[in-house]
Amino acid sequence: MSKPLVAVVDDDPRIRDLLAAELEDLEATVLRCREGSELLAQEQLDQVELVLLDWMMPGLDGAATLKALADLSFRGRVVVVTALCDPEVQRMAGNAGAAATLLKTEALEQLSAWLSPQG
Repeated sequence: MSKPLVAVVDDDPRIRDLLAAELEDLEATVLRCREGSELLAQEQLDQVELVLLDWMMPGLDGAATLKALADLSFRGRVVVVTALCDPEVQRMAGNAGAAATLLKTEALEQLSAWLSPQG
């Protein structure tokens, strides 16, 4: 069984590295991206099973990245990981195709569930 390919998209290198390290501990292969356009430029994008996507980033933010992924008919799951406890962000992310919205403080403890096929 091959390792799942997961992309972590966050402009904060500490958050990006923390999530990536936890995913690697869970036997995932991780692509680290600073913002949405870096994710979209990945040659392996069509193989990515899960994207952990920050909502507020310079450059291509979470909302614009979700739209671009939808335009590309991206087949993986996208989980928005945000510091904002805002129902409007949750609504907008869900409407744009995100499978879920997690607070950054909750993300680490829920990563293993999102790596399973049912997520």
